[in-house]
Amino acid sequence: MVTDADRKTGPDFQVLGKAEFMPVGGFSLPNGIEVSLLEGGSQDISKIDWIFPAGAVQAGKPLLASTVGNLMLEGTKNRTSAEISDLIDFYGAHLNVQSYYHNSVLTLVCLTKDLPVLLPLVEDVVRNATFDEKEYLIYINKRRQEFVIDSEKVRNLAARTFNKVIFGPEHPYGRVPELEIFDTMTRDEVISFYKTNYVPAGCRIIVAGRPGTDIQELLTRHFGDKDWNGGLPSENGFPQISSSEEKFHLVEKEGALQSALRIGRPLFNNHHPDFIPLQVLNTILGGYFGSRLMTVVREEKGLTYGIGSSIVSYKQGGIWVIASEVMGDMRQAAVDAIKGEMQRLVDEPVDEEELALVRNYMLGEMLREFDGPFNTSDIYRSLLEYGMDFGFYSKMMSVIREITAGELQELAAKYMRPEDFYVIVAGK
Repeated sequence: MVTDADRKTGPDFQVLGKAEFMPVGGFSLPNGIEVSLLEGGSQDISKIDWIFPAGAVQAGKPLLASTVGNLMLEGTKNRTSAEISDLIDFYGAHLNVQSYYHNSVLTLVCLTKDLPVLLPLVEDVVRNATFDEKEYLIYINKRRQEFVIDSEKVRNLAARTFNKVIFGPEHPYGRVPELEIFDTMTRDEVISFYKTNYVPAGCRIIVAGRPGTDIQELLTRHFGDKDWNGGLPSENGFPQISSSEEKFHLVEKEGALQSALRIGRPLFNNHHPDFIPLQVLNTILGGYFGSRLMTVVREEKGLTYGIGSSIVSYKQGGIWVIASEVMGDMRQAAVDAIKGEMQRLVDEPVDEEELALVRNYMLGEMLREFDGPFNTSDIYRSLLEYGMDFGFYSKMMSVIREITAGELQELAAKYMRPEDFYVIVAGK
């Protein structure tokens, strides 16, 4: 007999038990490159990441690292840009480069059976990119146009200003591109950075999926050559973080209909003992769709369409940031509402029902993030950067389950002091 569903009572929570993380194997290539291997999945598909110490920090200036990464795929000594694209398309593969602060990552995703054909292409890109002058000029002009367009958007202006204010304009995390960089950067700089930083020293390879039994032989053949060498990439040093003395910054944008808000403060990275507990506090504040900021600032007060908060870890520090966009005449009301929710976490303990909801949300998200070898390899790559292993996430699960409302209130009192937060407004 079919009965009507009870729509007033939600399903019971299923608390996530102990997580079983994918085992990590590995081997070393003859030239010293370490390879990590995360085998799993049901399909014969492979994902390989080549991690090079070729990020914005090593570049020492904005734009350079990402330019090198993007132009590597635009031609080598042996293949034109079109030939590279055609080969990737023919095999239904994916090949790209992403540049970050401390590294650049070249990623190949393909059918395992096609690795013998595609790994020589990756080797060619890594070792023989030519940075053709015509391709370079096309790329720079395109990036310049994109930069000009992006500079019209208040959310981008707020984000750039926030990093500069928090870290200081001379710190690698605070450096932001200016329009003149597109005229002062040269092709020779691009080539020099490529030759110095895309080398075995500091390189790490992560293989995920089902790469087959001959993966070690294939990687040795194409990336284990002892004759492939180069310089030792430099981190260029790290100056002290030099946050602005002014807590309020307004970037006026003529004709803007909205104001972009960034409210935040400098913080520490994921090695700090309070980092994981603060992730729970941040989730309550603005880290998911049912958060307090979404409920109060968006739903109840109608001040914005979207708002969220996050805690971001870097190798040399971190940030806590709240981001939103509001109508220009509503910006002060939005700032006051945000600070009001922060103060409420200081003044009042979180009730057990809300805390239980957040616990289950965070544990469920963690389970989703570890779904499959490809996602797991992305997390493992991030952990390697910080000298960590999956034990970090085991600890996180324990903290999420065990943290109390009292401990969260103490954290709020310690890290949510209004005088520690910067307010950046871009727009009206």
